[in-house]
Amino acid sequence: MTPHGTLRAVDGGSATRRRGGGGRMLGLGVRLAVSGGREALVRLVVLAVAVGLGVGLLLIAVAGINAVKAQNDRYAWLDTAGSPQSHKPGARSAGVHHKSPPTASASRAVTWLLVTTDEFGRQDITRVDLAVTGPSSPVPPGIPADPGPGQYYVSPALAPLLSAAPANELADRYPGTQAGVIGKAGLPSPGILLIVIGHARAQLSGTPGVTRVTAFNTTPLFSCGTSCAGHYGISASSMDLVLCVIALALLAPVLIFIGTATRLSAARREQRFAALRLVGATRRQISALSAVESTVAAAAGVVVGFGLFFALRDPMAAIPFTGAPFYPSDLSLTVPDILMVVIGVPALAVAAARLALHRVRISPLGATRRVTPKPPRWWRVIPLAAGIAELGFFVVYGPPATISGQAKAFTSGGALLIIGLMTAGPWLTMAGARALAGRTSSPSGLIAARRLADDPRGAFRAISGLVLALFITTVAVTLATTENAKTPIDWVGPGASGVLIQDFTENVPVLANGRPEPRYLSEIAPSAVPVRQLRQIDGVQGIVEVHDEPNLQIPASIFGSSMQAGVVSCAQLAEIPGYGRCPAGAVTAAFPASLFRDLYLSGYHVNQSLAKVTWPVATVTAAQLAALPLDSLNVATNGSTSAIEQARTVLDNAYPFLQAPRTLGDKSSAAQIEGYEQLFNVVILASLVIAGCALAAGVVGGLADRKRPFSLLRLTGARLAMLRRVVTLETAVPLLATAAVSIGIGFAASAMYASAQLHHPLVAPGTAYYVLTTAGIVAALAILVGTFPLLARITDPEVARNE
Repeated sequence: MTPHGTLRAVDGGSATRRRGGGGRMLGLGVRLAVSGGREALVRLVVLAVAVGLGVGLLLIAVAGINAVKAQNDRYAWLDTAGSPQSHKPGARSAGVHHKSPPTASASRAVTWLLVTTDEFGRQDITRVDLAVTGPSSPVPPGIPADPGPGQYYVSPALAPLLSAAPANELADRYPGTQAGVIGKAGLPSPGILLIVIGHARAQLSGTPGVTRVTAFNTTPLFSCGTSCAGHYGISASSMDLVLCVIALALLAPVLIFIGTATRLSAARREQRFAALRLVGATRRQISALSAVESTVAAAAGVVVGFGLFFALRDPMAAIPFTGAPFYPSDLSLTVPDILMVVIGVPALAVAAARLALHRVRISPLGATRRVTPKPPRWWRVIPLAAGIAELGFFVVYGPPATISGQAKAFTSGGALLIIGLMTAGPWLTMAGARALAGRTSSPSGLIAARRLADDPRGAFRAISGLVLALFITTVAVTLATTENAKTPIDWVGPGASGVLIQDFTENVPVLANGRPEPRYLSEIAPSAVPVRQLRQIDGVQGIVEVHDEPNLQIPASIFGSSMQAGVVSCAQLAEIPGYGRCPAGAVTAAFPASLFRDLYLSGYHVNQSLAKVTWPVATVTAAQLAALPLDSLNVATNGSTSAIEQARTVLDNAYPFLQAPRTLGDKSSAAQIEGYEQLFNVVILASLVIAGCALAAGVVGGLADRKRPFSLLRLTGARLAMLRRVVTLETAVPLLATAAVSIGIGFAASAMYASAQLHHPLVAPGTAYYVLTTAGIVAALAILVGTFPLLARITDPEVARNE
């Protein structure tokens, strides 16, 4: 734009004060945004891409929150027995239900319902056993009619699995014939393994934990707080928190990208805006002009963002970060969601852009009155130190007792670390510049060190997105690796990973003191254990029966606190060496009751390997032991899938209405952890891509702003190779220094969180993490090398003559 055109547009700074002046400023802002030459067009495109990434990722996060609710709605029928009225006080975590929710008249025929979880090959199978009492009994969604005795319906994902797996490993658990396939209305997820089995009324009505149902739930009975209704579904509040944190983790690099892109050709824009101030434009008018440019880019970015959302919706729906994938239609948006994103993200983009160009509002000569800014001070590391100190406090004194308190505590600590990295970055950059100046005597090193020392904030700004991405990557990968490694095998030893545990207390009603009602346990007689069938399986190596004895306790010296004990036969205990041993000459010994649940899920800490533990003697004779009810049954196998699944089939047939037996290597949250890992991978890759774009924009912007001094250096005899070394050192020194600190802080924070919250030492990530971080740094340096052709072009001597 010519100066005369500018003067006419501003009209002496007074036109916008008259009626219609605002429209002129708006028109001028649009002209500057779209008709300002190649530089303006590049800046507009880069800003639109940045905002598009932010909008697309935020839409996916918001749609994910809606998808969790939609999935919970389809889980609701499985939680029909999970109403608050039917949950007895003192019940264990699996949930025991006795009353039906008052959803229909008593005259209507009822359905006896029992929902449990089976397992095959580390995949959960939701098992629904039901028995009808008449033709008007309620029918579960997704099937045309209730299955009769000897019939069952299966989900589309389970049907081929039943056919492909050996019958004695899976299909024999469900005798009868398949009546059909369950439709979408009854499937919480497209990949769920679900079976609905029909029984005779007399067979099911007296089973512990069964519920009389007069109508199936169509919506969750109550909102999830710290836990969900019944046993199925996901905690919507917890998942909302996870998705919000992920959205913020993605938006932070995006906003950095927007700020960096806004500064493209910042020097030239500041001169232009200062010229407008000199001819009479007010600060408000200059702010309006910069806001209009950013708003045009933001509007284009919103369109790009919606296109990105619809392109990524199907692959994102396949990520099982709740433990099960979504239907693509679950990832939906409401009108308030759309308005929030359409208005909110551009507003943030405008705010970031105005903050990035705040210097032009100093005075009409603000762009020419340049002085070296004060160097960053040591206080910038205080937020970083405060975040480390907060996490360290929880390591020493333990986290808050409540889940909400823990969420607030660790969220605030993580926020302090992120803020600390951003505030400490310029100080670390300055420290790196001083180290470079003290160790180099080459012209390129001295020039780079001087520029870094003069403007460490600007140098760090270009790499801040990548530094934040490396921190997020480190924390996400290390915590996922640590959580995935946290199994009871830590305490029992790898040799016991194939021990299959059948817990007889999970579906059993409990007394006020938390102990199972004896009249239910007495029905599980030791004589009913299918010992002969189990020992005939190739790979079964031992059987240990744990009997219920309410008056025994495991001493605190073993687990850190006392624990309810059962009684075991010393002869049987010797068959599983990983379970420890009896004192010499003892016949029976005290042994942990419900080993899988109490030892692992309840968070007990074991001071030594169980294989080295000598259990206390129990004053119970062999004859008395045989009369005690069973608490759990432990079947040791060689760890092969065939042996484990055959033993599970035998136990399922012997105790069809109990929760399925699990091995010590199993984790009830394994699918969800795997989903989190996939989600983390998306966050990591997106963060690295955005950070790379921000780095490219920062380097290109810096070169464009310095093309005159660089071209003058070329005129005075400086070689192009020296200028390349200057640019490389200006980026590589702060990048490597702050990246090392960021990765180190990520490992330290993860280790403290793992110790305080996961009660497990940090597990080093696998090779993929090191490859990913190295690739991110190498890619950043490759982006830098990719700007060398631009450096050669803008430092041509003709540039100095034309400036």
